[in-house]
Amino acid sequence: MKPDIALVGYYGQGNFGDDILMVVSHALAQQILPGARIALRIGTSAIYPEQLLGRGIARIPFGTRDQLRLILHGGGGNYFDFSPQGPWNRAINTALMLGGAAAFVRFDKSLRRLVGKPRLSARTRLGLGLGIGTFTAGSPRLRDALPELASFDALWVRDPESAHNLRRLGVSPPVILGSDLAFLWEHWCPPEWVLAPMPARPLRPRVGVVLRDWPAGSGAAFAREILPALTCLASRYELTLVSLDPATDAGTLAALGHLPQLVWAPGSMGIPDFVEKLAAQDVLLTSRAHGAICGACLGRASVILAIEPKLVAVSAMLPNATRLVSSPYDPATLATRIDEALAIPAEVIAADAQRNRDASLRALADVLQRVNP
Repeated sequence: MKPDIALVGYYGQGNFGDDILMVVSHALAQQILPGARIALRIGTSAIYPEQLLGRGIARIPFGTRDQLRLILHGGGGNYFDFSPQGPWNRAINTALMLGGAAAFVRFDKSLRRLVGKPRLSARTRLGLGLGIGTFTAGSPRLRDALPELASFDALWVRDPESAHNLRRLGVSPPVILGSDLAFLWEHWCPPEWVLAPMPARPLRPRVGVVLRDWPAGSGAAFAREILPALTCLASRYELTLVSLDPATDAGTLAALGHLPQLVWAPGSMGIPDFVEKLAAQDVLLTSRAHGAICGACLGRASVILAIEPKLVAVSAMLPNATRLVSSPYDPATLATRIDEALAIPAEVIAADAQRNRDASLRALADVLQRVNP
């Protein structure tokens, strides 16, 4: 039986941040259309999404061309591409975009209708807490992204930079400025860990180091770059390497294998198990957006490594609960920022988190008011 709602995101890939967004999106889908048949668009055979959701759920493979009642794009930064492209792809995009984004979207729709290969569509398409990034020249992903972005009936973006990037792309769906879906913490975080009191601090403060392979696909390059600084910091702090996505952190996990590790493994643990261990850290040193965002939800400050614009945007979302550090990452600067973050009062972190939560609640209310599927 065809589902009523498709949930679209980076789901089933073993990424903790996106797994949280999946859980929140599923809860919101039930709120928007009570009793509706809900399916995940997912490209893997992983069974853990059902375990996290606590129920069986239908799956829609990529390439499905049905028209549904509602498509929900639930959180995350799926609209970006940092991969460099060669002259062929650049030439294709230059030719296709000669008339502007709107003309390309019309061309794409007409061509797909002509060849009988329409996109997955719905009477209503909503974006919830999305991050919109930049695309490298010639990006094939841009050709897929523009028609989707232009078809939103309401698009809640999580930061002002995303709204700015949309304007630069030349598409203009109805945009609502909010914050990240993860700040709707009642859908994923056990109540006892929401803005949790700080545990008794040891002589050597506990620092959760939330790193990833960067640039994507480069393996241990970034880990090797920051290793000398971490070696110095280890004499002063108790470091734990935290992986929110072991599939894309493989090089980092191998290069820093000498550190204690906390690894998200959804096939063998639940969100509460991982959250409890994450909340045991006194502060986070992170190059992942959801390291800082989830940390703030748990009442933990973060030192953010500004490896890409998205991390700078997250720091702006949490200006009082985070500290931002740009390359080069020398140990003296990192230690100073860690000590500053450790000194941030709990009520200051809570105020930043609550402000983002309020923004997400307002955005959600606005989405629901504008569109009645």
